[in-house]
Amino acid sequence: MTLIFLGLLAAAWIAVFLPSVMRARQAAPLSTAERFKRRMALLAPRARAGRWIVVPESYDRLARASFQRGQRRRIQILLALLLAALATFAVAFASGGAAWEVHLVSDASLGLYVVLLREAKRRRTERTVKVRTLRGRESREPEEEVRFYEPVQAMGNRSN
Repeated sequence: MTLIFLGLLAAAWIAVFLPSVMRARQAAPLSTAERFKRRMALLAPRARAGRWIVVPESYDRLARASFQRGQRRRIQILLALLLAALATFAVAFASGGAAWEVHLVSDASLGLYVVLLREAKRRRTERTVKVRTLRGRESREPEEEVRFYEPVQAMGNRSN
């Protein structure tokens, strides 16, 4: 029984820490440098392999990619909480007792997460309604006409 518990504990520990280790490995400077080199190789002209052209990515593309990554992460968290609620319900139904308390906690966390998702969506839609892009500067006529004066002649050269 102790070996099974230790095995489950080790599996849970691996499940918790393995994703963060993988993310840290991807965020390491060496992989970033390699990724940069690969992207520059894609942008470089084929005839002259020694010259690299650096083109920044568009803000819209970066914002869209960031939103999509967040959306995938939110869906994964929602599915994990839903599966946890279903699993704790099955265990509580089969065994009863204190397992119902664990099930209620998992239901509460699922409900809270759904409320937070709805609030975040409401804020996003509110932001898109309120925020509008500024138009470019329009060419305006100057308010007062600019007058140019002739230079004042010296006193001795006046012809009155």
